[in-house]
Amino acid sequence: MSIIKTHNITLHGSTGEHDITLRPLCDEHLPLLYKWNADPEVLYWCEGEDVQENDADTVHIIYGNVSQAAFCFLVEVDGYPIGGCWLQKMNMKSILERYPSNADVRRIDMMIGEKDYWNRGIGATFIGMLVEFAFSVENVDVLHVFSFDYNVRSQRVFEKNGFRLFMRERSESPKAKEDVHFQLLREDYENKGS
Repeated sequence: MSIIKTHNITLHGSTGEHDITLRPLCDEHLPLLYKWNADPEVLYWCEGEDVQENDADTVHIIYGNVSQAAFCFLVEVDGYPIGGCWLQKMNMKSILERYPSNADVRRIDMMIGEKDYWNRGIGATFIGMLVEFAFSVENVDVLHVFSFDYNVRSQRVFEKNGFRLFMRERSESPKAKEDVHFQLLREDYENKGS
């Protein structure tokens, strides 16, 4: 039985310098997920807890659970796997309560596991690809994303893609003072070219 529930969507984009492909994440990618989840520096930026490593069982739980309600992707740059991302149905009641009950609210999460690819504009590009997929194909109403106050790079990635600051709240993370929330509404996405 598979750990990761996969799909058949592949997305293509470019930074101008590099070709970006988002491939369906599947069990064959687990060795990469183990590698990235064993790097404390990578986890510092994407885990709220002070995690030094996610073992194989934890990786199975994370990706096995998320993939049930998400499109999970492997991020490739010029054919080389560098990280993962997903578009997930919002799973936090406290966030869903802030929107109309009939709204399709989703979240995006990301990890660039290959540190040589940090600070190269790649995150902004593949998040843009997910945003387009969310609104143009999935007909999402709202994208709501999270960052920690210390992760300014992540915040810039979302801002570059049209997200606006939604709120700041006291963080329960031992590493952050605040959780920073951003949102992008369908109407803002549709009006961005106007």
